[in-house]
Amino acid sequence: MFKYFILGLFLLSQLVLQAQENSIKKNTVSLELAGSGLFYSVNYDRLLIIDTKLRLTGNVGVWYLPQIEAFSDFNIIGGVIGFNTLIGKQKHFAELGINVSYLNMIDFEDNMFHTLYLPIRLGYRYQKDDGGVFLRASFMPIISIIQDADAEFLYPVTPHFALGVGYSF
Repeated sequence: MFKYFILGLFLLSQLVLQAQENSIKKNTVSLELAGSGLFYSVNYDRLLIIDTKLRLTGNVGVWYLPQIEAFSDFNIIGGVIGFNTLIGKQKHFAELGINVSYLNMIDFEDNMFHTLYLPIRLGYRYQKDDGGVFLRASFMPIISIIQDADAEFLYPVTPHFALGVGYSF
């Protein structure tokens, strides 16, 4: 009888934990200035693993900067995919992450330049479990991995900062 009581308590605790995890809003859409997109990016972020003080997220993002003669000699399009670890609880988190970003630049003469780089995220993240406003501020050193010889756009390591705002649902 005692075994069944313990088994029942264990199953009940699992249901309660599952219900708590299901109440956490796992999706976020955000706009980030600077960051992985260098200028800006539109991102989708998903909580993949949720623990009491540790969470893992996966993210994808895109950006586009049209060719404006007075501003830039390039038409720029790019994308990012990455993972972040959140350390904290409730709504305040330290955020550590790594992304892989691809940047494609086309100049006025239709020459293409490609860059692959790693933005490393060290920052703060505000995200409530029940959804709503999402805020992020990060220091992001960017490590250039592959770069066309003619493209003098990134140094091997570039210090970078990012600010993001979005909505969790």
